[in-house]
Amino acid sequence: MKYSKTILLVLLTFLFSLSINCSSSKKVKEPGVKKWTYFKIYADADDAPIFVKLQDDLGIDPKTERYSVVVDKRDSDPNNWYIIFGDEASSNPPRFAWSKLSKEVQEGLVSWTGSNKENLQ
Repeated sequence: MKYSKTILLVLLTFLFSLSINCSSSKKVKEPGVKKWTYFKIYADADDAPIFVKLQDDLGIDPKTERYSVVVDKRDSDPNNWYIIFGDEASSNPPRFAWSKLSKEVQEGLVSWTGSNKENLQ
């Protein structure tokens, strides 16, 4: 009986440590990630509400659970900032003005530090 309790305790400890490692790996360790001006996020609606709100702001219907979004804020004129919904390499991806997004979504995208954020510069 004592042997099975020990095995159960070891198994639970292992699973707990595994879950901590998995959740902490979702954060990007690279400094300056919030200062990127040209980046891609592989969005998953289950990761954060901003990925659903983004689709609301852009009038995307039906909603997409997983998608990529490219943010380009490299121009000195904010009127030229834009986002691309979907794959930038496709023939005609939907492109929207950055200003079409709510401040909440804009700040959420810029502040996103998940490992699914990729610097394109």
